[in-house]
Parts: sequence; structure tokens; C-alpha cells
Amino acid sequence: MERSTLVARGIKKSFGTQADAPVLKEITVSFTQGMSYAIMGVSGTGKSTLMHLLAGLDTPSAGTVFFNEQNVHKMSVQEQASFLRSSVGLLFQLPYLIKELSVCENVMLPALIAGGSQANSLKKAQHLLECVGLTQKADARPGSLSGGQQQRVALARALINEPAFLLADEPTGNLDERTGAEMVDLLLRLQREWQMGLIISTHDVHVAERMEHRYRLHDGMLFDEVMVREKEASEVVLTR
Repeated sequence: MERSTLVARGIKKSFGTQADAPVLKEITVSFTQGMSYAIMGVSGTGKSTLMHLLAGLDTPSAGTVFFNEQNVHKMSVQEQASFLRSSVGLLFQLPYLIKELSVCENVMLPALIAGGSQANSLKKAQHLLECVGLTQKADARPGSLSGGQQQRVALARALINEPAFLLADEPTGNLDERTGAEMVDLLLRLQREWQMGLIISTHDVHVAERMEHRYRLHDGMLFDEVMVREKEASEVVLTR
């Protein structure tokens, strides 16, 4: 299977009149389908901004994001809609479920918007609810679910159009430690089974350490965590 790629080249992002103090500075990074990645950083470092740029939800002040060498920010309206529907799945810190719809209807919605039939969308939603362990909650309303269960529904919804990449922005940030660990277990299991790329932003080092590749966002710059640790280790040796 040919693997899709999501690449940021020379990305900068400033807001308002802060062009001289950008949130993101010259970020270049490449992601490959089938691999898992963590973007670490404390609150306010620009993790969500970077995730939104990768998903095409925001436009960089400079630089480009490419999906399979196609400029995400120069796509037509139709191409960008297709990209958001089918190429990337989005999971946020809050589940953003529609309270008037059942759990199953929430999961089905992106497939229906993408033009799927009612029968096929229902079948896919039921399968995904089984994958996330919520078959018995299919007819329930979101308000009757725990926070962890709601986040699993949001995960199923993000996967229904079988995206090449799942972008998860602090998906455990609103969960307790045990429920958060269970969510990471589920994310990694589905990532391997579906061979999608998983890009997760987090301030939790325990979550980050479970990913295959780790980056640290600091002062607007993105650093490879392995290279950072190797540099720190060599500096310790030199000072002895």
C-alpha cells in the first residue's frame, strides 16, 4: 500500500499585529501514514495552532502544508471539503457531540455528509461503536455518557470516513489518568489496525512516550525529541 504523507514546510503563524512575534517559526516536519507521532509542549506553545494548520482549518502566515504533495491551502473549496471529510480525521479535547442526536447518529453524520447511503453509514457506525466498546450505547444520547465514553464516540466519528491521518489535539486533556490511558490504548490499537497516521498533541509526557516519534514545541520551534535528548546527554558528558 502506498502511504500518504502530510508535510509542513517553513510554516510560520502570527496573529493580529504580532508579525514580529510569531506563534510558530519556520516549522518543517513530515508525517507518514501508518506511523504515530507526538507533538509535546506546555499550554500556550502553539500545539493547537499547528494542528489546525496541518488539518487545513487555518492558513499559515508563511510556508505551506502538503498532503501527498498537494498544497492544502491552495485547494479548491470542493477539494478542501473532500480533504477534511476523507483524508484527515479530527479529535479534540472536547468531544463536541450533537446532544439532540443519538450516539449512533453522531457517528454516522460525517459519512452522510460525504454522500454515503443511510444503510452503509449505519453499518460503518455500528462497526466503529463495536471497535470502541460502545455497541450498547448506540441509541443513547451523549448527555447520558461519561466523559471517556463521549470521547470514544468522537473517535468513532472521526474514523468513519477512513482517514489517512487522525489528528488528535489534547484528546486526554479532559480525562482522568486511568480513562486517559485507556483512550491512548484505543488510539494506538486502531492506528495499527487501520494503518493510519496518528498525530497527537499533548502536554503529558507519558502519552507522548507511547508514540513512535516525538517532537517538542518550544518558543515557536519544533524539535525532534530524540535529537534533543542526545544533545543534552552529550552536553552532560562534556561538562564532566
